[in-house]
Amino acid sequence: MPKKSKSQKVYDYIEELVISGEIKPGERLPSEAKLGDILHVSRVSVRAGIEKLSAIGLVNKKKGGGTYVNKPKNDNYLSVFTPTLLHNTDYLEMMEIRRALDSLSVQLCAKNITDAGVKKLGHIIDDMATIENEVDFFDFDKKFHLLISKYSKNRFLHNIHLIIWDVLQKTLRTKYNAVTTFDQHHDRIDEHRRIYDAIVHKDQDLARIYTVRHLERIIDTFVCEYNEAYEEAKKAER
Repeated sequence: MPKKSKSQKVYDYIEELVISGEIKPGERLPSEAKLGDILHVSRVSVRAGIEKLSAIGLVNKKKGGGTYVNKPKNDNYLSVFTPTLLHNTDYLEMMEIRRALDSLSVQLCAKNITDAGVKKLGHIIDDMATIENEVDFFDFDKKFHLLISKYSKNRFLHNIHLIIWDVLQKTLRTKYNAVTTFDQHHDRIDEHRRIYDAIVHKDQDLARIYTVRHLERIIDTFVCEYNEAYEEAKKAER
């Protein structure tokens, strides 16, 4: 296992302070000098670690006023765990979690969605048909599934989905694009349309079935076509 860099040591230490609740959102971090003394690293390493945390939005450096833990946006206090997930999440494990959570979300959505929500989902499906690249498809895919979780009317569940898509966007996009290439986008649109139609008809069981099939296809593609690279990456992590 590769030796942890000094800046990563700072990163992990501050992250643990936040996750454990020892330093809460809105509170100030210890000074760079104090962090350096605690961790036995230079202020350069402290700054580098803090810069990494700032880049992912966990902390905010105020000019001349120290560094503070950011308050989670949209009242999603679960997002405090996002930094850990950003550098510790396996794509296959993430998709297996999605398979479980998305199937629940879509059932609740089919039960609770409003007419306005149905129209919004329909617009996303229509927009998917006009995309010209993988970047656009990711954006619409994200909007579609997050809207479903929103209309599940379960805020806790929706907040988890927000974290999942944040991690997918920031660290797992390469694997996402590799498994769901643009030349397959017509098939992917059809899969989303089946889910949408089941929601429109408030058929919770059918919505769940189509959602699970959609995600299992992605999982199977990843395992079958990218299994060798996946296994090599897993061995390298051990």
